Amino acid sequence: MVTGHVVTKPSATPHLALRLVTDVDLLLADTIASLRMNQRTIVLDPPSSLAACERCQVAYAQARETISQAGGITKWMEWICRPVVG
Repeated sequence: MVTGHVVTKPSATPHLALRLVTDVDLLLADTIASLRMNQRTIVLDPPSSLAACERCQVAYAQARETISQAGGITKWMEWICRPVVG
């Protein structure tokens, strides 16, 4: 049983409701940081302790779908890291 956590890491607190950032945003931001630091990509390999949480399953699926729609992790990172013009 999952007692409480944020979507990216287990903790002793319930989900935190952030006003400007969604669970999917947090997962995608964590993915960018993980790839840049050559660390485990949590969105592709979530902690087993979060598997029982329906909210996490939905967030992980949405984040993976975002990456998939971009053409995969490499294409998504290229798009995210592109220079902003204007």
